[in-house]
Amino acid sequence: MKKKIVAMILVLACVTGIYAPENAWEAPVTVEASTQKGKKTPSIQKVYNAVKKAYGDDYIPSEKVSKKELKERYGISSKWYSAAIAEVPMISANADTLVIVKAKNAASKKKIRSALKKYREELIQDTCQYPMNQLKIQASKVYVKGNYVCFIMLGTISNKQEEQSEDKVIAAYKKQNEKAVKAISKLYK
Repeated sequence: MKKKIVAMILVLACVTGIYAPENAWEAPVTVEASTQKGKKTPSIQKVYNAVKKAYGDDYIPSEKVSKKELKERYGISSKWYSAAIAEVPMISANADTLVIVKAKNAASKKKIRSALKKYREELIQDTCQYPMNQLKIQASKVYVKGNYVCFIMLGTISNKQEEQSEDKVIAAYKKQNEKAVKAISKLYK
């Protein structure tokens, strides 16, 4: 039911022209760097594609985040990374978000991880969140693999699962986030 409502709002926003994303003319951040010291590191595009494929039709983010927005929203300086892809939902009523950042070095990786953890905590503390997103936000994850630091808040659960206790709903959303973790981990095997 919630998916239908969100879809209807999205269609109405697009048809009436009330939705006009800031910086829509800016290209997404997708600068690539070479692998470090002979270790095989998947490209950021492979990481992104693997995550997106893991969710299939349940992958909701569709609005690319610009380099400027990456700094403003997440506190991540362009000096810290060699590549980044970030997507958010087109409509703010949905919380699904994916941020993948390829750190330049170990010090940058720590800074990016810290910035994403801070962002996650701010989301959790934000009392202005849509009630339907609060538990999904609590289940969000900052994940580090190799040079990549990711913020993962993805996936859908059934209406039956949504009607369970808060702890069970959070656990169900955490399980959804694990799809992304597994997809990324497979690229390193």
